[in-house]
Amino acid sequence: MKLLVMSHAADRTGAPRSALLLAREWVAMGLDVEILLRRDGVLRPEFEAVAPTAIYRRRAEIGLADAASILRDYDAGMALKCLRNPDRPYCLSRAGRRDAGALAERYRAWGAQAVYANTSHCADMIEQLGLDLPVLTHVREMAPSLRALDRRRREYLLKGDGPVLAVSGRGRADLAALGVAPSRLGVEPPAAEVPDLAALARQAGRVEQEFGLAPGDRLIVGAGTVGPRKGPDLFIEAMKRALEKPPVAGRVAGLWLGEGEWLDDCRSRIAGAGLDAAISFPGAVPDLAPVLHRADLLLCTSREDPYPRVVIEAALAGTPSIAFAATGGAEEFITQFDAGWLVPAFDVDAMAAAIGTALERPRGCDAGLAARVAAERSVDRSARRIFERLQTLTGEANATLADS
Repeated sequence: MKLLVMSHAADRTGAPRSALLLAREWVAMGLDVEILLRRDGVLRPEFEAVAPTAIYRRRAEIGLADAASILRDYDAGMALKCLRNPDRPYCLSRAGRRDAGALAERYRAWGAQAVYANTSHCADMIEQLGLDLPVLTHVREMAPSLRALDRRRREYLLKGDGPVLAVSGRGRADLAALGVAPSRLGVEPPAAEVPDLAALARQAGRVEQEFGLAPGDRLIVGAGTVGPRKGPDLFIEAMKRALEKPPVAGRVAGLWLGEGEWLDDCRSRIAGAGLDAAISFPGAVPDLAPVLHRADLLLCTSREDPYPRVVIEAALAGTPSIAFAATGGAEEFITQFDAGWLVPAFDVDAMAAAIGTALERPRGCDAGLAARVAAERSVDRSARRIFERLQTLTGEANATLADS
């Protein structure tokens, strides 16, 4: 099978990382893969190492002549919006349209048979290329993000007849409420690489040195984009309240890994509370697994998150999580795999109490948790389940991997 994998970005966030891991696994399975990224980013070299990779939006510039073309194809309101913000979806300059046309010809000449669209944000690429191929869309958004989609992307999602995968039961319900036909909907949660637990254990000293930890320190980790959706402020508040009455003897350290618009504000909040020695926001790291393995606990403080990959990665590293109930897929994951504790949504006092309960457990990797999650949430299993759907979609249900 010749499969075009699309991702809306190449940054180090959950959806692009999922696309990268799935593409890598499909290549290992014998599929012929090419990759199209809507925007460039730090992960582009890793995508390029997997398969031929192209960038859809190399430049976001709209001039008056470009706006005239947009006016002709859409309407005056769209042309004005594109002039104000050239990076909006569907806002392509004439040069950008030529680039898109060249990409379309490239994929036709290659013989692409299907498209795997890694999020609903790929819709403008699909429509502009006009390849007339079967598309499997993997939606990694919940109701607030789906409602915020621009009208054309939302209409594309609703009017299509191709299969749509949500990442959680909650996400599937949100898509059905939006108007996507239930017959089109399925669920495929995110997946993650299964690490070598012994290799992670050997990196504990390096992690301690990098983040100023002593061997006996208890470590609580949060991770993700430092912005309102992931709740880094709630992480700080829960840690602050837990530290007011230390749950165990010795040092308890909080560490949030990630970058984003709230990073400076979070650092200022920590400094203002006099917690610099206990809580730190050092930024992003290229490899989270060794830190998660060294951690005693992951706090998932998202206000809404369809299915946070980090709870999967933590469990595969042998580390349980505490998450807010009724905020998305974390609740489904923790319940299904007995992977930690749930507390009422946004109740930082309850989360602080759960931290105390969690730290009463003996330190060490929970290999049983890692094994339970590896059996269902590994990249190879997820890639094969999605491949089976693609085979059905393209009418190749009887094809073997070797024939692909």
